[in-house]
Amino acid sequence: MDMKTRWLLTWGPVVGYCLLIFALSSQTTLTAPDGSDKLAHVVEYSMLGFLWARATRATWSAWTWHAVLISTIFFTGMFGASDEVYQFYVPGRFSAVPDALADLCGGTLGGILYLRWVWALGKKHAFSRQGYAKAPSS
Repeated sequence: MDMKTRWLLTWGPVVGYCLLIFALSSQTTLTAPDGSDKLAHVVEYSMLGFLWARATRATWSAWTWHAVLISTIFFTGMFGASDEVYQFYVPGRFSAVPDALADLCGGTLGGILYLRWVWALGKKHAFSRQGYAKAPSS
């Protein structure tokens, strides 16, 4: 696979999802149902954290899980904060620190879920290489 294709498959979903968040933030009438605003932020940024962790792990395979998670927390936190600043300037929208914190929590959760998924796959593959049909339950 050439480098351009590899980059698009690795980082394209991150860029595309960031553009989607930006487009949604540009909507003047976008509102979440009562009481679900923070949940919407957590879910939205969990996906971004998952995609970011996936891309960083694929690009910098020598990074430890700590480095992947720290970069995920940093990126999703900064992107969430910048999104809140942007919303301050969109008519009909407002900016809120609790929303940025929900974004940060969601991004962190997404990074953790990705790393847990990778760990589980690795454990499963380790057992299949040893001839086990599935990992034994503990």
